[in-house]
Amino acid sequence: RGRDFPRTEFTPEELAWLFSQMQNAGLVEGLFLSSGVSDSPSRVMERMIATVELVRSKYEFSGYIHLKILPGADAGSIERAVELADRASLNLEAPSGKYLARIARDKDFQEGLLAPLKLAKSYADGKGTLPAGMTTQFVVGAAGESDWEIVSSAARLYRELGLARVYYSAFQPISRTPLEGHAPTPLVREHRLYQADWLLRKYGFGLEELVF
Repeated sequence: RGRDFPRTEFTPEELAWLFSQMQNAGLVEGLFLSSGVSDSPSRVMERMIATVELVRSKYEFSGYIHLKILPGADAGSIERAVELADRASLNLEAPSGKYLARIARDKDFQEGLLAPLKLAKSYADGKGTLPAGMTTQFVVGAAGESDWEIVSSAARLYRELGLARVYYSAFQPISRTPLEGHAPTPLVREHRLYQADWLLRKYGFGLEELVF
C-alpha cells in the first residue's frame, strides 16, 4: 500500500465502456471487479457500484458479475452490491484477528471484515440475490498461522455463513514492503489446503477427520 509506485484509476464510465467493448468483441463473458483503496473505502465502493450500474443499465449486460466488497464499506454500499452482483466477496486474509494484526495492523477483523461479510450474507438472503453465493480468501503463511487454524476457520465459515467457497493464496514477498524479507510460502501448502477444503466442501468430511 505504501510503496512509491505508479497507480492508475479508471472512472466508472471508462471502466464500464471498456468492459462493454471487450464483451461485445467476445473477449470476456463476465466481470470480476475489485479495487485498491485510493481514499475512503465507501467512496471507492461508490465508484465500483456506479461502474456495475452502468454495465447493467446503460450497456444492458445481464451476465455474470463478481463484485468485491471492500473492508470498511458502509451498509448502503454493501446492500447495493448484493443487489447488482451474481457473486460478492470480502477477503478476511487471516483466520483470526491475532494473525490479521501481524500483516495489516489498521484492519479490524471482527468489525471491519467479518461483520460486513455477515451483513452482505444477511442482505442477500433477505433479497434472494447473489445466485453464485459469497466467497473469501486467506493469505497463507504470512502471519505464522497453522493449517489447522486456516481450515477450521474455513469450516466455520461454510457452516455459519454458507459461503460458496474459500480461496487460499500462498504468500510471496514483494520488494519495498514490510514483509519483503519474509520467506515465501511453498505452493504445495496452498495446494494441500485446497485439497482439505474440497474434502470438507465437496465430499462431506468433518474437520475432525482431517490429519494435520
